[in-house]
Amino acid sequence: MMQMIQLLSESATRLTSSEPRIQRSLVLLDEPVTSTDPQEGAALAEALLCRLAELNMKVVATTHYGALKELAQTTPGFANASVEFDVERLAPTYRLFIGMPGGSSALEIAGRLGMDQCLLNDARKRLRRDDQRLDELMADLQRKQHQLIEDHEKAHQARQEAEEAAREAQALRAQLEEAQQDARRGLKKKLGEQFQRARAEVQATVDSLKREQKLIKAKETKQRLYDLETKVRQDLTPSGPTIPFEQLGIGDAVEIVGLGTTGNLLEAPQGKKRVRIKVGEGEILAAVSNLVGIAREPRAESAQPAPSPSGLRRVSANNGLGLDEQTVVDVRGQAADEALEQVLAALDRATLSSAPYLRIIHGHGTGRLKSVVREYLKNSPYVAEFRAGDRAEGGDGVTVARMR
Repeated sequence: MMQMIQLLSESATRLTSSEPRIQRSLVLLDEPVTSTDPQEGAALAEALLCRLAELNMKVVATTHYGALKELAQTTPGFANASVEFDVERLAPTYRLFIGMPGGSSALEIAGRLGMDQCLLNDARKRLRRDDQRLDELMADLQRKQHQLIEDHEKAHQARQEAEEAAREAQALRAQLEEAQQDARRGLKKKLGEQFQRARAEVQATVDSLKREQKLIKAKETKQRLYDLETKVRQDLTPSGPTIPFEQLGIGDAVEIVGLGTTGNLLEAPQGKKRVRIKVGEGEILAAVSNLVGIAREPRAESAQPAPSPSGLRRVSANNGLGLDEQTVVDVRGQAADEALEQVLAALDRATLSSAPYLRIIHGHGTGRLKSVVREYLKNSPYVAEFRAGDRAEGGDGVTVARMR
C-alpha cells in the first residue's frame, strides 16, 4: 500500500515539474488510494484529483467512495457517470448515464444471492448514517432517472404519433380540398349547362314571339292588300256590260283589273290560273283572277309608244303606271319586310307588262337590304337571273333582274 502511495506522489511531482507544453494527459485511476481508514483514503484521492484538475489533466476514475461522488456532483470541472445494473437479474444493462453517480447494491445483491437476512440487517445497522443516506439518495436519483427516461421515451413516441397524425390530417385536408375543388368544378359546369339551356329556351321564346309578330303583321298586311284589291277591283270594274267568266273564249276582250289595260284572250281561261293576252302588238301573261270580260266592242286602247332603245316595251295604264314604275322599284331606307313587299309587287307589274328587266334600287348602306333582296331573287319564279348594276345603272347599289 505504501508503495502505491509513493508511486502516485512521484507521478504528481513529475507532472507538476513538467514543461507547460506537456500538460494534457489521460490518467486512469481505479481506486488508487486505500488505507485502513476509508475517510483518509477518500480524502487523499480527492486531493489528488483536485491537483490533477488544476494541471488541466483529463482523468477517468472508478470508485465506491461517496465523497468522490459528492465531489463530482458539486465541483465544476468534474462529472459523475454510472452504468446501470439490474439487481433483479443480477446483470448489467450496459446503459450509461452521464451526470448520475452509481450506487452500491452490495446488500441487495447479497440478498438476491441468498445471504442470511439477519446478517443483512446487521450490516445495514453498521452502515454509517451518512453513507446510508447517500445510498438512499442515489437510489432515489436512479429511480427518477429511470422515470425520466421512460417519460422521455413516451414523449418521443407521443411526438412521433402526433407527427404521424399531423401528416395524416394534412393528407386528409389535401384530399378534402381536392374533393371540394372537383365539386366546385362540377357545380360550375352543371350551372353553365343549365344557364346555356335557359338562354337557348329564352332565345327560342324570343324567336317564337318574333315569328308570331311577323305572322300577325303578314296576316294584317295580307288582309289590307285583299281589302285594297277588292276596292280597286270595285273602282276599276268596267261600267259597261261584262261577259260572265264561263262564257269567255279565245279572242274575247278582257280588262286586267288594277292596270286598266285591255286586250284579247289568246287562250280559253277555264281551268287555268294564268292566260296569255294580246295587248297591242305584244302579249303578256296575266292571272285569270285579275281578268274581267267586256263587251265585243272593246274600248279604244291608248296608243302604244314606240319601243325604247333598250328593247323594253312601255304599256300604258289608266292608273298612271308608266315604264319607270313597271321596270324600276326604289326600296332604299325601308325595312326588309317592306322592301320585299315592294319588290314582289314590282315583279308582278313587270310580269304583267312583259318587261324583260326589273331594276331594284336598294343602295349600299350596311349591305343587309341588298343581301335580303338578292337572296329572295334567287328563289323567285319570275326571275331568270340577276346581276349588280353597272356604273351607269348605279353600280352595286342596284340589282338588275332579268324576267322569265
